[in-house]
Amino acid sequence: MKLSFVIVTNNTSKFIGRCLDSIKQTIENQTASKFDAEIIVVDNASTDDCGSVAKTALPEIELIQNSENKGYAAAANQAVERATGDLIVFVDPRIEVLAGSVRRLMDQFATNASCAIAGGKVVGTDNLGLKTVDRLPGLVANFKRMFGCTCSKTRNAEQPTKVKFVPFTFAAVRSDIINKLGQLDERFYAGLADADFCRRIVKSLNPSYAIYYVPQATARVLDKFSFQPECSDYALHGSALIKARTRSEQMYFWKHYCPFTALFFGGMDMIVFTIRYAAYLIPGVGSKDKRGYACSVVCESAKAILSTQLGSQFPAE
Repeated sequence: MKLSFVIVTNNTSKFIGRCLDSIKQTIENQTASKFDAEIIVVDNASTDDCGSVAKTALPEIELIQNSENKGYAAAANQAVERATGDLIVFVDPRIEVLAGSVRRLMDQFATNASCAIAGGKVVGTDNLGLKTVDRLPGLVANFKRMFGCTCSKTRNAEQPTKVKFVPFTFAAVRSDIINKLGQLDERFYAGLADADFCRRIVKSLNPSYAIYYVPQATARVLDKFSFQPECSDYALHGSALIKARTRSEQMYFWKHYCPFTALFFGGMDMIVFTIRYAAYLIPGVGSKDKRGYACSVVCESAKAILSTQLGSQFPAE
């Protein structure tokens, strides 16, 4: 079996070296298990020499350097087109793959013929599991996010569990599935391309296609500020990430449901976060960052509804 590791980078020079080193160690430690591997890195117009740092860290990688930021899905597809592996292993450059984790993913495919995608567990710098996404965007998942609920049925799972969605932070996908269903939808410029692909697996109603969360396959974030809740990320990065999410969600609901669903969830975001903003005005309850976050969600949700025309036009500035 051959593996193709796909890494899409954008201004992650301080992480990419350690990420590649962890993959290299994984490959070297598994040579006795008889699998071949290649690593394809797509540098999405970084301004911090991320591509050259990656090539210096691991000269044998195949490096694709884009002159403009094509978005995650389009960049990942560039790598997928060149990949020759039986499994495409998507890895976020902000994580390191822990020993034995790739073998755990491979074992899931070997022991379960229906496995189309296997996603690993991502832990923080304290080695505690981060929130695991196991639901596709929809009524339950969105209401959990709106009200700050982080519960997940897979959070404390100890054995592989069948789910409807695993993020491509650390996940392996059978290449023949990509050939049959098509590559990632490049209209998802800034997010939810992985959710969209998983949704296509679910909608195919093919009993031979299943998605599994494999907690024994573990990756660790390289920075305590990575993969934070959206409110915390807002305090560091501003409204750009909220803008990206709201537009991606509009596209997702338009594509898989209908314009009224896109309007409903955009409107609910505005209503819920208007209420949260009012609550954050109470002394001792809120803070400047929380109020700014709630206000940004309301504004960006309204802009997303208008600028994307309920998701029918995407991406749009």
